Amino acid sequence: MSDANVESPVALARRGARALVADLRERDAPVTALVVASVLLVFAVQAITALRLDAPIGVVTASVFVGEPALAWALSPLLHRDVGHLASNVLVVAVVGTVVEGRFRRRDYVVFLLGAAVLAALGGYLSKAVFTMRPVTAYGASGLAYAVAGYALSLPVLGTSLDADAFSVRGILARTTAGERVAAIFGVAATVTVAVDVATGPYLAFDWLNGAHLVGLLVGAWTAGTHHLHARTG
Repeated sequence: MSDANVESPVALARRGARALVADLRERDAPVTALVVASVLLVFAVQAITALRLDAPIGVVTASVFVGEPALAWALSPLLHRDVGHLASNVLVVAVVGTVVEGRFRRRDYVVFLLGAAVLAALGGYLSKAVFTMRPVTAYGASGLAYAVAGYALSLPVLGTSLDADAFSVRGILARTTAGERVAAIFGVAATVTVAVDVATGPYLAFDWLNGAHLVGLLVGAWTAGTHHLHARTG
């Protein structure tokens, strides 16, 4: 291959970005869109409330857990402490969720997200509550983000016999779209962050690990391992 035919890294990145955007645009993911819109709407309410009270969003949100704990826990998968927290979760849910949703019947995807939200919130609570007598908070869409990322780990090998070709770069590129590859990369990144979180400690302490991330990832991976419906039919 001549040098003239070799694309520069910038050109490759642009081509990949265009392929990803085109892939996502072709997908029908109304449930994911509704989840993202709900998260953004709730954060807008949080931000407006924080401005009126002249207090940080995280402080205002924590006060809701004290004053209205039932409401706070019910909304916990939609609440965020700041713009960075919001942006990272929305990015993963929007991109990976859009890809993953097509692997489910719509009602099954709703059940998957609801189950992930409840179990991740419970995991986030228990991972802190067992180590302290103080009130704890655990909120954010990261449980959902890690759940869809956990499911996305299976995308490169769906429908294969898990032989050597299933894990070859050539085989993966032939079987997957740009969106599926990016979603799987998010899945790998989520797995690495959870593994590092669990491995680095401080062990058996209040701030040892993020239980919502761990549980969300496990729910997604378990669902992918047991879910054999590869195309939404309704």
